[in-house]
Amino acid sequence: MALFINGVNQAVTQNGTPVAGLQSSDLILARDYTQGYYGLLSNFYFTGGVATETEIELEDTNTWIDVNITTDALGLFDNRPSTMKAAQPAGHTGAGTQADPIIFDLEGLDLHAHANFRASMTFEPDIDESQLETRLLFNRHSGTTPSDDFAIEEVSLNMTQGADVEYAIEPMLSFFVGDTIDTNGVGDAGKCRFQVKASVEGTVRMRALTWYIQL
Repeated sequence: MALFINGVNQAVTQNGTPVAGLQSSDLILARDYTQGYYGLLSNFYFTGGVATETEIELEDTNTWIDVNITTDALGLFDNRPSTMKAAQPAGHTGAGTQADPIIFDLEGLDLHAHANFRASMTFEPDIDESQLETRLLFNRHSGTTPSDDFAIEEVSLNMTQGADVEYAIEPMLSFFVGDTIDTNGVGDAGKCRFQVKASVEGTVRMRALTWYIQL
């Protein structure tokens, strides 16, 4: 049965009957503790409407690479669960360049957590009959066996409608927080970053990166 909230710090009712001892503020605290999201939006969604470009050169093809994304001045949305904010005030590191990519910090999450990641982007290939793959590359926390990085990846785009066409995609990658990427201690937790692999030269245009988090 649905719960109806009359307002902040008002009684919560169930089918018109107050639920004893439960205030709407309790539900807000529960929501902030158990779910949230973290979004980085490029200028594409704001005045100007320009996505951030990454050029795939011949030497970059069939190789996993980091992408450029410049977060707009209004484009950071930090609505992570409260445990993550308490553990790490900044949700990511990196300037959003290939030399210094965005790396998302999982500190504050435990083994009960899971997440969905979505990248909003386009790819314009220079050659027809091509393919684009995407992945999240995870760095484990200290003391794990194995200790090497691992990835969750997918084939996100098969391009068969011609070259020099801008193909829009929004890959969605889901993961659970296992015992090698959960919070192991202060400043010691898993991390992840987004990468692409194209079979041909072309232009990646990043619009946004978003993590949807559940505890």
